[in-house]
Amino acid sequence: MTEIEKVLNPNVYAFAFHLIGDARGKDNPLWNWGDDFLESFTSEKLKQTLDFSEESSNFRVDLLPEISLGFNTKVSYNETKLDVSGFAKPIKIGDSYALWLNVGFPDSFVGEVSPQWLSTFNPQNLLGIVTGEEFLGETILITAKLPPQSPPPSLETLQSLAEKCCNALLPEKYRPPLNRAGELFGSPIFEYGLIKQTTNNRHLLVWFPSSEASEDKLGTYQQEIIDLFYYRNKIIKSFHNSRQIHSILFDFYRQVEDNVNSLQQRIDELGSDLTTQNLQDFKEELKTLLKTALTYTQWLIKLEDYGNTIAINLNN
Repeated sequence: MTEIEKVLNPNVYAFAFHLIGDARGKDNPLWNWGDDFLESFTSEKLKQTLDFSEESSNFRVDLLPEISLGFNTKVSYNETKLDVSGFAKPIKIGDSYALWLNVGFPDSFVGEVSPQWLSTFNPQNLLGIVTGEEFLGETILITAKLPPQSPPPSLETLQSLAEKCCNALLPEKYRPPLNRAGELFGSPIFEYGLIKQTTNNRHLLVWFPSSEASEDKLGTYQQEIIDLFYYRNKIIKSFHNSRQIHSILFDFYRQVEDNVNSLQQRIDELGSDLTTQNLQDFKEELKTLLKTALTYTQWLIKLEDYGNTIAINLNN
């Protein structure tokens, strides 16, 4: 198996999503995160140029007058400087804000580079560190073309190359495990990140477009791809929240079960010889059980809401 040491035109795309909630307009933390990321590449600020004057009930609204904020700059690796370009595209989608970031080598760049150059596209590890209850999640897409070679590289060789790309972009503690491999528009793609991993959950895709037709389709279906990532992140966020509530409900259930068993044992022991104080004690315990049952019901409703959110977005 011959290792592939160089790639062509590597690019990183980040798709981050945050509920609007009470943080409407420029108050949403997604824009601060975007500006922190862009600071390493351009002096322009995303937050200053956002325009919410046309924000409406439409499902999708572009939030910049020029649709996106583009930039050109240079990055350094091993004392070599090369030109890179990128953009930031903020959007309102449904009940959320979305931010699509890109940085990479432009199509005009000619030459092969080490995958290690991807490390220059994640300054201070700002990709993937947005947190908060209303942050829905993020999908990172790495694209890199392959140098001409015959015969075509094996899946094992490409997986090794995908891992090099992943390792270059993200520090070790933030790297998600490999989930599966497949094809996107006829070109090999590798997915990293496990849905059931509720802590430190990350989603990373590494795609090696093998033809211009593949690249063209990525451009043609960019809106649909953003929507898919949006629905996916809403589903997974709801799933993770539902697991937390499931754990809370289980604790409540055990608490109620223990209290009821204890109460029944005391009734059996006392038999019919109940004093006024016994009855008063039982009355207070019943009040406590009723409060617990009410809280339990409220958590059940929340769990059902998350189930509905998962079903709706699966359908979408």
